[in-house]
Amino acid sequence: MELSLETITKGIGAITASLALAGGSYTLWDKLKPIQPILTWHGEYFKIQSGPANGEFAVVVAREKHRDDCEVKEFKLEVRDAEFQVHDAKSSISVFSGPASQKIDKFGYRITLADPAKVAPGTATLLAHIKYKCPEGEVIVNYPDHPNLKFDITRI
Repeated sequence: MELSLETITKGIGAITASLALAGGSYTLWDKLKPIQPILTWHGEYFKIQSGPANGEFAVVVAREKHRDDCEVKEFKLEVRDAEFQVHDAKSSISVFSGPASQKIDKFGYRITLADPAKVAPGTATLLAHIKYKCPEGEVIVNYPDHPNLKFDITRI
């Protein structure tokens, strides 16, 4: 069997088309595959110390981190008081760090209320908003709706 230039050209074209199809299929799958969540909260380990509005509140949270390709850009805390008013809170830390793993990590920090005189005493809820920069864009992760995020604020 003799190889002609036409046979060689058709073979190269078929191989090129196959590689392009494989590459395009991979790119399509990469774009359409479900995006894995950054983390999973474990509210059963959350704990917040109660106290006076002008004091510090010790906080423990727990998460299982699934991804390492996202960077924390902002960590914002708020407290919803007994009258459902939302107030800014300041944290003793700026971000959490640590590698992705199947292990549950606990983190502790302290918060203070930005304007304690305006906070109604009673049962409050800690709220958090964490802004991540990920390959797919900006992702915001909030603390879960869990009873362990409730704590008592007493009068000053």
